[in-house]
Amino acid sequence: MEDSSAFTPSVLERWRRRENLLPGLTLIALAAAGWAYVAYQAASLESMGSVMDAMGGMAMGGIGGIALFLSAWAVMMVAMMVPATLPLILLYRTIARNRLSFIRARVGMVTLLVGYIAVWTTAGLPVYAYALYAEGAGSLVTVLPALLLVVGGIYQFTPLKGACHARCSSPLFFLMQNWRPGAPGALRLGVLHGVDCLGCCAGMMVGLVALGMMNLPWMLTAAAIIFAEKTIPGSHLIARPLGVTMVVGGVVLLGVSLLGGMSPGMETM
Repeated sequence: MEDSSAFTPSVLERWRRRENLLPGLTLIALAAAGWAYVAYQAASLESMGSVMDAMGGMAMGGIGGIALFLSAWAVMMVAMMVPATLPLILLYRTIARNRLSFIRARVGMVTLLVGYIAVWTTAGLPVYAYALYAEGAGSLVTVLPALLLVVGGIYQFTPLKGACHARCSSPLFFLMQNWRPGAPGALRLGVLHGVDCLGCCAGMMVGLVALGMMNLPWMLTAAAIIFAEKTIPGSHLIARPLGVTMVVGGVVLLGVSLLGGMSPGMETM
């Protein structure tokens, strides 16, 4: 499966075809709009200072607060995840154009993306719960980010991480194994790929929550690592060094927070 990663010659030749230029540029523009939103929110953070204010003033409970938070989270996931998923979407379009009509191929591509983003949007629910909890956690808030960073680092060594990465980073193999015709099939592909991608990136996302959900440098770093893991041949070699770095960083933050009474990560959110 590693041989079918996004930048191997056989796969690259398929997804970079000329007919994919406009859809590819459209998806890149969509991701760029997401990053513009993230940059705006990051700039707003400088004058706000709390976790939930950084997410757009959504520190209220209830359905309204959840909806606002998940909307902002979905935009963040579009910014971070669409570039790394671009090869899969364009590969789908190439295959669909050979098997389906022009309209059905376009609808399928959009439906696949919707299913994928829906999974990542749902993943924002525990982040919302954590942010609300952190607002009233008292003295425990000083160690929560460090503990999350350690947990995220440990996850990098789990079999689940490895299995999800193997599927998530092999777009051609994934499509060959899971192809179904029509919009329902495309939706299924998007959801399945979203679940695999979430399983692959869960440790990284936990670390990002620990270090700052709206910290632009950390988000860019996470997005670059996710892109590398999902597209570059041999990217499975990234997981363990990254896990070691996260665990060590979490232990250091825990020590600093316990000894110095700091609130690591929270001031940068």
